[in-house]
Amino acid sequence: MDARRIETAADPETLAAALPATPPAGWQRTDNAGGIVEYRLPDDDGLCAAGKVTVRPDILGDAAVRVDLARGCQSAGTTYYDTVAAAAEGVAETLETAPEDP
Repeated sequence: MDARRIETAADPETLAAALPATPPAGWQRTDNAGGIVEYRLPDDDGLCAAGKVTVRPDILGDAAVRVDLARGCQSAGTTYYDTVAAAAEGVAETLETAPEDP
């Protein structure tokens, strides 16, 4: 693996600390090793979360942070951010607006 790419990844502790500690109503935050933070919007009707936002340092690409979105059991896309601040802002906005999406 190219060392340049590793340096572009966000510091795991800095990333976890910058993300919303108290997510909007309904969302549940889980912190995992390596700076991976998941936010879940539970769904009582199935095994999959109604919504899930997974945030992690992007150690395999050129971005600092990778955010994977899921709706139910389906992927809803991936977004890449160059900075921790931009990622934290994007995640906060996603958590606020996701329950309103059809």
